[in-house]
Amino acid sequence: MRDLARACPGPLALTSANISSQGSTLTVLEFQDLWPQLSLVVDGGPIGDIQSPECRLGSTVVDLSVSGKFSIIRPGCALTPTVEILKKKYGLVPESS
Repeated sequence: MRDLARACPGPLALTSANISSQGSTLTVLEFQDLWPQLSLVVDGGPIGDIQSPECRLGSTVVDLSVSGKFSIIRPGCALTPTVEILKKKYGLVPESS
């Protein structure tokens, strides 16, 4: 991905490969129907344990707009490790605290 980013002369956007309100895809084959609409598909392997329902929850989304605090906007599949990192590594506290 880094080599690809360096090779692109302009902005490079990455996104989840699913249509809104549909489940998250964990492998490139799961969104094969979208390939004709895409300029490039990069297969980095499965995202997480494809048998785990938690992996299909989508991304954990965090609001970091208040200095020193965080607020979970969407719990997603990485909620627990994300909160641990924000607290322990960065010393942030939940905004409701």
